[in-house]
Amino acid sequence: MLDKIAYDYVRAIREHGANIAKIKYELAKLVKKYSEEDKEKLRELIQKWLTR
Repeated sequence: MLDKIAYDYVRAIREHGANIAKIKYELAKLVKKYSEEDKEKLRELIQKWLTR
């Protein structure tokens, strides 16, 4: 699940003309209920997808 969220986030911010602030806000709202451990894993996955 976290892998899909990270991949979709990276894909969305890489689109031409993407509203990055809106995408980041929606992601923050989505993961608000997750534990700190899950949030850290999500950060690592996002970094992994951004470097590819």
